[in-house]
Amino acid sequence: MTRVKMCGLMNRKDVDLCVQAGVHMVGFVVDYPIPVPWNLTMAEAKKLIQQVPPFVSTCVVTGGSVEKILALVKKTCPNVVQLHYKETLQEVKELAHQLNLRGIKTIKALRIDDSGICDFEIADPTMAARELAKTGISAILVDSYTISKPGGTGVMVDLPTFRIIQHESSLPVILAGGLNPANILSIINKNRPYAVDVLTGIEKRPGYKEQVKIDRFMKNVQSIE
Repeated sequence: MTRVKMCGLMNRKDVDLCVQAGVHMVGFVVDYPIPVPWNLTMAEAKKLIQQVPPFVSTCVVTGGSVEKILALVKKTCPNVVQLHYKETLQEVKELAHQLNLRGIKTIKALRIDDSGICDFEIADPTMAARELAKTGISAILVDSYTISKPGGTGVMVDLPTFRIIQHESSLPVILAGGLNPANILSIINKNRPYAVDVLTGIEKRPGYKEQVKIDRFMKNVQSIE
């Protein structure tokens, strides 16, 4: 079964809804470098992460300097860190190394615009995926990108570019961007991602999830053989 991460969680109720629905990973946006609706403080994230039961992974989604991220991780203690900003290849490598020493895995987001270009120091998706595979990270996440929103865009990711990265990458590739209960079945069937990451597609408004959407999303994923 395709693994599911539900992201942008901000309260205990929504964490519990995701856990009860059977998600594999819950994601918390913490100290993100620019304003987004889902931003938590380190203290808020730590409290929520401590309430997640065993066998459900926790992920902190953040960005910035190596020092800042390591300090954040020390405070919040997630299972996984998702780098979702403008980290350089060298910063990704350093963070993956330091986090691996702590038993924490690293995901790097490749944010793709509507012309198939990465918002990364390596603009070509194929080359970016190849170089990231050498850094020690555990997976690549392919997300849509717009100038106004670094993530949680609700915009469908460029699927042909996703498939190129998936084909070229030696790492697991996670699909994000524009996913929702109505389209997830066909998208998984056509693209077979290692995992999917949903945020706005299960919300009633920013920061508040909707149980019906969560349950429908999971049931559609679970129905795929």
